[in-house]
Amino acid sequence: MRNHPVAVIAPPAAIAALVCWVICWIAGVAPLTAVIPSVVGGLAVAATLWVKAPQWALAALGARPLARGEYPRLENLVDGLCTTHGFNRPSLHVVETPAINAASAGRRELAAHLILTRGALMELDRLELEAVVARQLCEIRRGVAIETARASVARIPGIGALAAHLSTGATGDDRVTDIDIEAVRLTSYPPALASALSKAEAAADLRASDAADHLWLAAPQGAGPAAGTRPSMAQRIDLLGEI
Repeated sequence: MRNHPVAVIAPPAAIAALVCWVICWIAGVAPLTAVIPSVVGGLAVAATLWVKAPQWALAALGARPLARGEYPRLENLVDGLCTTHGFNRPSLHVVETPAINAASAGRRELAAHLILTRGALMELDRLELEAVVARQLCEIRRGVAIETARASVARIPGIGALAAHLSTGATGDDRVTDIDIEAVRLTSYPPALASALSKAEAAADLRASDAADHLWLAAPQGAGPAAGTRPSMAQRIDLLGEI
């Protein structure tokens, strides 16, 4: 349950329910009677966090939709990988920054979002970009609902610390490196992803965002606890070199 969206959404929903109960109690409503509006309030908060999670995650990343035909090389790579390996095609978004990075968000695979920075689109060669896209598609297929839910919860004032606590382990070493390995097995060329990771580390850095740090392929410098525990970029690159 810890690595399930419910584990992320439940605490703020419970807090909202408690606040509703206290307000009702102060207003003179009988404690048992106050349970009904409290439950309704908590469920309303939970539903909002879940429904709005992808939208708020994209906002936290600073992403905008990539217009059809705006970057045909990316569209061709995505279409080719989806057709060849059976991925569901995500919507494509761009973050206007020279940093080289990528992210994924969405409640389910059929309505997921693939996000790339302008730096990645401009600076990565075809093989490197294919490797990064393949990795993000693998991550989407594994599921990014909990990461997306955490981005939604982290935007609530006063919930940042709770979101950071809940994020621990969900983007840890095993998940990150397992997805790296899964991606290069699809492309059959580990050096391409290793090179992309190296370029991401050397390029201009992203503006850190507590709500979105954990969504990025390469965690921004100065990322807080919400980014989770990850292997270093050097460890990831070394592992790819052993395949």
